[in-house]
Amino acid sequence: MDTKPIRVDYMNGDYNNAYDLITEAGVKIVYKTVAGVEPYHATIHLGTVEDQDEATKLLEESGIGWSLPTPFY
Repeated sequence: MDTKPIRVDYMNGDYNNAYDLITEAGVKIVYKTVAGVEPYHATIHLGTVEDQDEATKLLEESGIGWSLPTPFY
């Protein structure tokens, strides 16, 4: 499945805030993953580039840090 992922911190509450913000704005999340090893983070997978752009804009406006995923193991 080709998705457009973004990564947010998990342990500081950013994931919960990001998830709520994105879903309340009506942006569709395809699925999400949470790393069970350090660095603890969550990856939110969105369906389109437009959804990714909208989600990242919402996160930036709310002060929630995000990044594009990179391998960590």
